[in-house]
Amino acid sequence: MSVSYIKISMSALHHNMKVIRSRLPAEVRILATVKANAYGHGAVRTLQAALEEGFCAGSVARIEEGQELREAGFTCPVYTLGLPLPEEMEAGIEADLTMPVDDTVDLCALDRAAEARGKTARVMIAVDTGMNRIGVHPEDTEALWGKMGRFSHIQVCGTFTHMATADHKDKGAALRQLDRFDEALSHMKHDGGFAVSAANSAGVVDIPRSWYNLARPGIILYGIQPSDVMTNRLDLRPAMSLVSHVVHVQTLHKGEAVGYGGTFVADRDMKTATIPIGYADGYLRAQSNKADILIGGKRCPIVGRVCMDQLMAAVDEHVHPGEEAVLLGRQGTEEITADELAASAGTIPHEIMCSLKRIPRIYAE
Repeated sequence: MSVSYIKISMSALHHNMKVIRSRLPAEVRILATVKANAYGHGAVRTLQAALEEGFCAGSVARIEEGQELREAGFTCPVYTLGLPLPEEMEAGIEADLTMPVDDTVDLCALDRAAEARGKTARVMIAVDTGMNRIGVHPEDTEALWGKMGRFSHIQVCGTFTHMATADHKDKGAALRQLDRFDEALSHMKHDGGFAVSAANSAGVVDIPRSWYNLARPGIILYGIQPSDVMTNRLDLRPAMSLVSHVVHVQTLHKGEAVGYGGTFVADRDMKTATIPIGYADGYLRAQSNKADILIGGKRCPIVGRVCMDQLMAAVDEHVHPGEEAVLLGRQGTEEITADELAASAGTIPHEIMCSLKRIPRIYAE
């Protein structure tokens, strides 16, 4: 086994998916958001688990992510959430991906690409209700809807929007976005098979009005609450741990500095341990002199700057090379959570998990 590894608890993933499925009415279908390699958890294993738990599909950010799922053998619907460029359209059509469109997408190019492949391009209309990222504005939806009917090789199978503040305590802005979404929906003449999606993780947890008939949870799949100010909390279990080992222990004498820039100076004689993980592995340099790691079930503060490939921590005299070090997850009765690491780095748990790379991933059944 590698000196450092990411451990994914499959039982935690399955548990979270069961909790999500029980949260939503049976008529609301669920797709698993597995973009960015399932937030660092592994898209293939995560989507397989989701399908086993009754989810209907997966969603990714980019065409190439969808292609990877097809190459892995998935035949379920796969939605891409980022607008396709003309040069990506043929690949998306060939992989039978459901791609988003709005009034900025070259629909003529999409129709030609589908015709050239002898296929129909499946699309979802993206509606911008206030995120101001992608999407047609509600007042322009009727014109786009009328335009879609001109293309014989494009099938509109649904629509979606994204709420920007659903994880806030005050839901006013999110509900106004849903009002705008309903305005857009009123211009789309569709049948019962038309997918309507607005519920991200925070929507699943806190805003039943956003559920419509297709929910797309992301962060809650992986055991993280969307925020700590929402009305409801789900019984979630973090699925990811980051584990390494001590490779070096030394005495740092009073007055000596450790690491680049000498940002930590010992105020007494002390022991430090070196762990072979750094910012090239995605462990954020922002954790320098801030975060803790776990060794022997005890919290050990990081001292000095996180290096590209290594970091140092203050330890007691009982720590020796070869001991397990947990940078994310539980050891004994102590736990380092993604929320804790996000707080110390001034970011969100999503970035903590998505950043991890260059480290082998193992799955605990």
